[in-house]
Amino acid sequence: MLRLLAVLLAMVIAWPHAAPARAEPRLTVGGPPTLVFDWATQRCEDGDTPDAPPRAFRDASGQVHLIATHDVNRALVGPDFAHLSHPCAVIYRGDQADDPARFDDRQWLTSFATEDGRSIFAIVHNEFHGHRRPELCPSRHYQSCWWNALTFARSDDGGRSFRQPAPPANLIATVPYAYVPDAGHPVGYFQPSNMVRKDGFTYVMFIATEYRAQRRGTCAARTADPADPAGWRGWDGTGFNVRFVDPNPRPPADPAQHVCAPVGLGRLFEMGSLGFDPASGRFLMVTNVRRGASREAGAYLSTSEDLVRWSDPVLVVGEAELDRDARGPAHAGFFALIDEASERRDFSTISARPELYLYYVEFDERHMPLGRRLLKRRVTLAR
Repeated sequence: MLRLLAVLLAMVIAWPHAAPARAEPRLTVGGPPTLVFDWATQRCEDGDTPDAPPRAFRDASGQVHLIATHDVNRALVGPDFAHLSHPCAVIYRGDQADDPARFDDRQWLTSFATEDGRSIFAIVHNEFHGHRRPELCPSRHYQSCWWNALTFARSDDGGRSFRQPAPPANLIATVPYAYVPDAGHPVGYFQPSNMVRKDGFTYVMFIATEYRAQRRGTCAARTADPADPAGWRGWDGTGFNVRFVDPNPRPPADPAQHVCAPVGLGRLFEMGSLGFDPASGRFLMVTNVRRGASREAGAYLSTSEDLVRWSDPVLVVGEAELDRDARGPAHAGFFALIDEASERRDFSTISARPELYLYYVEFDERHMPLGRRLLKRRVTLAR
């Protein structure tokens, strides 16, 4: 018996102990809001208003570019986040092409990647508005003839201007079906998150609507080279194997092979921002729930180690709390988490000692739809 006990004791001592489970990161919002941009006083034209979650990058000279733009794309620029000005120079706009196969109608710069601050690679949210072309949309209904794709643009002057390759080489991802008038609802891929670099790949998340073989939800994709728009591969349920194709002039033989498999069903909502926290080994996704949903409206946090399995969403801040800071009737959206101390030029990785802010857009209901303010509030990360 004693010999057996000695053997068992030796086995316990030698047995590799499981690493302690990592606690889920949590975000706590504190402090008053700081005004970043006010449409009422800073706009260059009426359409110059924040219309997407804010993204940032630092150019080769150290200047910060913060972009939360409408389809006539402008930036906030300054030596740091506390000293941003709003030049009226247009850094990018789509050609408003009447042909949906060009993927070049209304375009929003929404995601950036850079290593040197000179060459900036962007994912573009491209909306084709069929209702503006009566011959392509008999109903003339905006939602029924809205087709979306993700396209590519780049800057070689540190973000002062962006350009696209000629179509169809500008295409990153779209559903494998050509445009159909009056589909009845928006179709395609929408709202790309930040691009995040990890282990030799660049990752992005985006929203897919349900259409034929494409299921509704949040999709993930990755590439080894963000400078190559054809290099992105989507998650298919087992790996990053989906090759996105141009459905023009004819769809592929098997469209189901060219659609992404949604991840985090029921746990991810309207796209906000994506970041990676090396200290916890997790991706952090901030998503947005609008008024009228089954959950409280506001910003939510979900985390993941692999972009596929996501934690239950936790409310970071409710819209009702943000509304108390407003000057009048308002609601909030376009949430994004930015670590202003990130070592990466594209602010996609959270630092060991982060200076985290939750950025959001406040919609002034007295001056809808364009009257908006971009605000931020300090955030504490508990790992």
